[in-house]
Amino acid sequence: MTHMRREIEEIPAAVAALLGADPAPRDAAASAIQESQPRFASIVARGTSDHVAIYAKYLFEVYLGIPVQLAAPSVTTVYGGALPGRDGVMIAISQSGRGDDAIAITESARRQGWPTIAVTNDPGSPLATAAEYVLDCAAGREDAIPATKTYTLAQVVVASLVARLAPRSDLAEGLSRLAGELAGSLPEASEWIEAAAPPGGSPVDAFAVDGRALIVSRVFNLATALEVALKLKEAAAVFAESYSSADLLHGPVVLAGAGVPMLVVRPDGRTGRFVDDAIAEVEERGGAPFLIGGNDVDQRPRALSLAASLPESLTPIAYALPGQLLAEAVGRRRGLNPDQPGGLHKVTRTR
Repeated sequence: MTHMRREIEEIPAAVAALLGADPAPRDAAASAIQESQPRFASIVARGTSDHVAIYAKYLFEVYLGIPVQLAAPSVTTVYGGALPGRDGVMIAISQSGRGDDAIAITESARRQGWPTIAVTNDPGSPLATAAEYVLDCAAGREDAIPATKTYTLAQVVVASLVARLAPRSDLAEGLSRLAGELAGSLPEASEWIEAAAPPGGSPVDAFAVDGRALIVSRVFNLATALEVALKLKEAAAVFAESYSSADLLHGPVVLAGAGVPMLVVRPDGRTGRFVDDAIAEVEERGGAPFLIGGNDVDQRPRALSLAASLPESLTPIAYALPGQLLAEAVGRRRGLNPDQPGGLHKVTRTR
């Protein structure tokens, strides 16, 4: 078993432990946001953490009505730009807590008097020192270079923070079922990615043989599409492109069609019918996408139905699991070592 596969299988237990841990740090960060009444939130992240940031953007805007900007660290680190007054909250997301640019912009925000929150898997890291509040992902050791467990645990941290600010929401109510849904999803996802699913065989066969892929979703699960595409690049050297289903229809749909492997994350809830527009267009072009979703995809061909009890806002945490498993399996099928992609390092420091 690869480290990557083992770490994916550790996710349900790690999520259960995190949600059962001392809530005081998350309560303190939530109180700081409430008391400051920010006009907006700024989130700084790089790499896979960027996808957690996109997930956080939708949570903050949908549940809290707080506009979110994804910070461009180079404005501060390269051009010396200053942050605006005292109206914002800064959330820095970094599994290692060692990204120099994330540290610099967090320090700048704290000097401006903003509440600053670090989401990291290393509470002793420089980023944790730079921020006023630290939310530990508590993912434990992660040996594979592609981040799986730390990605998911960072999503859970952000979701639980927002749930504390929206305690009567379906998001808050659904967190109690999350770990159980993840535990049930693993065997189903493992079986699906390997099983023959005519026409076209299994997802592993399709993506491994072709070496290219389109990954599509929307709203909360845009983060899932981006993350699965990144994992296919890192772990399997697949040239994977990810799109919002809305953006796909604005031009890139010309890439879709017969012979192009495609994975669509199609959640139940408000977003699903909009994703269906993209699925229909791809099928008209001769494509036959694989689907990950809830009850609404249960009877569709080439589909995996998971986590039907979760609200749409928590499905990205569940739907990332089959995507991670797919990337690991495709990497092995292509004769690669998913744990050690050539030329990559576990910690990437950018300025």
